[in-house]
Amino acid sequence: MKYIFRISTILFISFQFNLVSAQKSFEYKFNEIKPEDFSIQAPVTDSGAEAIVLADVGSTEFEGNNNGYFTMIFKQHERILLKSRNAFEEATVKLTLYNYSASYEERLENLEASTYKLVNGKIEITKLEKSSVFKEKLGKFLVTYKFTLPNLSEGCIIDYHFEIKSPFNNNNIRGWNFQGKYPVLWSDYKVNIPPFFKYYTYTQGYLPFTIDTSGFNFKNYTIVAQGDALSSSSVYQLSGDAKWYRWAIKDIPAFKKESYLTTSSNYVSKVNFQLISIKYSDTYSKQILKDWVTTIDDLIKDEDFGLALSDNNGWLSADIKRITNGGTGLEAAKKLFAFVRENFTCDDHDAIYLSQPLKKTFQTRKGNVADINLLLTAILLHESFDVHPVLISTRDHGFPKETISRLNQFNYVITKLNLDSASYLLDASVPRLGFGNLPEECYNGNGRLVDKMPYVIPVSADSLIESKFTLLNLINEGKDGLKGSLTTNLGSFESLKLRDELSKKKTEEYTKDLQKGFSSEITASNIIIDSLKNYEDPIAIKMDLSMKFDEDIVYFSPLLNEAWKNNPFTSAERKYPVEMPYKINEMFTLYMEIPDGYKVDELPKSARVKLNEDEGMFQYLTGTNDGVVQVQVKLVLNKANFQPQDYATLREFFTYVVKKESEQIVFKKK
Repeated sequence: MKYIFRISTILFISFQFNLVSAQKSFEYKFNEIKPEDFSIQAPVTDSGAEAIVLADVGSTEFEGNNNGYFTMIFKQHERILLKSRNAFEEATVKLTLYNYSASYEERLENLEASTYKLVNGKIEITKLEKSSVFKEKLGKFLVTYKFTLPNLSEGCIIDYHFEIKSPFNNNNIRGWNFQGKYPVLWSDYKVNIPPFFKYYTYTQGYLPFTIDTSGFNFKNYTIVAQGDALSSSSVYQLSGDAKWYRWAIKDIPAFKKESYLTTSSNYVSKVNFQLISIKYSDTYSKQILKDWVTTIDDLIKDEDFGLALSDNNGWLSADIKRITNGGTGLEAAKKLFAFVRENFTCDDHDAIYLSQPLKKTFQTRKGNVADINLLLTAILLHESFDVHPVLISTRDHGFPKETISRLNQFNYVITKLNLDSASYLLDASVPRLGFGNLPEECYNGNGRLVDKMPYVIPVSADSLIESKFTLLNLINEGKDGLKGSLTTNLGSFESLKLRDELSKKKTEEYTKDLQKGFSSEITASNIIIDSLKNYEDPIAIKMDLSMKFDEDIVYFSPLLNEAWKNNPFTSAERKYPVEMPYKINEMFTLYMEIPDGYKVDELPKSARVKLNEDEGMFQYLTGTNDGVVQVQVKLVLNKANFQPQDYATLREFFTYVVKKESEQIVFKKK
């Protein structure tokens, strides 16, 4: 299903044509569909493309209305060639509109949609019936219109256009996406803004614009203010130089998600708008986009956020006393955090406002991420801790922009605790997450402190190190081969993933899977998982190993299952940055006595390579001493984020790591 919401997920457009030399005057025309359109190919289409967006053209205009203000009129016309049944989801369109009140109600108008099929050289047209458009209320203020174009088949073309009229209420112009799941031949968006409204426009993406231009045109606006029973209507004429913009891109490739990429919304080509101010005259103006101090101050005064924390919340007293049991300081903070984490269920990890009063959250034991972490904040405030909420944007929500004080950039709330010259970022909405830790999706640039001085809180992946240490000891047992132990200390995030896995399956099942992971010559036993319930500490996995030697030649992989088996970067080229969730520090150490009756026939050579001088390092050291084979392998990445120009060296680095860690020690009978 295709969703269109503030045009944030609209797919992209295309069509082959010759641009006239004067690009500013070029207008795409949705001409009558011809038989050759059904076999059209896009220059940027690969053989597996299941659809081609032939054209996607949109515009936003303002006009005066009869309610004393302005109306925004958004228009869109899209035409798509569906080459495969797998693309039929594009034929289901969902339009989401705001309906705040009778005076602010967005209206869907002039909707027309048709399916075109080529049958025996002739084009058959099936129009969408009005009865096939379904309206559904979503929540308190949202309404959706949903329709599916009729009579679909592989190779058909769908075409639809509509208008959305929005009473202007200091709101933003709809943004536009140029790039999406399928290749686009032509994508075009025009905006015309009255001179009274000042907008900040910002574009993003790696594709160059075919058209990127702006200018001014003189516009008249007629506004009618309705009178009441005692007065007649008033008519106002406003005029001035409106600012117009136009962006268009030709032959847009499909956006392909690459490994280690936060979200496509950070990189697809698009344009967005932010209303800055309104000015009708020197004596009448209004600032809409406020600074961060004012914006956060408004949030502090909001009944669905800060006001809930300013209350005394005395109803918490008895429970807090029982939970802390006389503890103070860090001990009490950890107990209160653990109480919320263990007893409350998060049903929505995408929210910055309360969905209900804090007392109801406490009683029902469930709520969204804001409900739970603001409750944690309220509990800590009740005990006079220095604590504040922090707004962040998760990795799948996109990077927040520090220069634009917009709260909708954020979708998650955590708690910052200052105690004894230390700071802790807390998230009680995630089960089995340790005190002072955050889930990896929270590390996505910078957060914003909710306080009178709302400074930036760094939550970058480059601030994290995921450390893992493994020690393998194997001792000669004569005819019985080798016996020893394997101990692995996991990193914080790998520990959390394992705790989540073991919450859904028995530990015995997991240990059996571990045993099956070794080769037939190696037997694992007495597997112990330490610190499984101690969420502040990383997990340690310990086991006994035994290995038989009974062949003339024995091949032994020294890293066992800890080696990198595959290069995570397989593409020959990369257009977008590499955004790993954390930096890496891995160490593997082997002490292995040479089995009786054998000698080392081949031993991997020692090697040491750097990644871009100081951005990473791989070290593989080997040697023998007094009948003992020693291997030490270390992998370090000193940064988590890499730019596209660094991709080739990063890929080459991991190619070397995978190849080197696959090398074996060869033992041969004497």
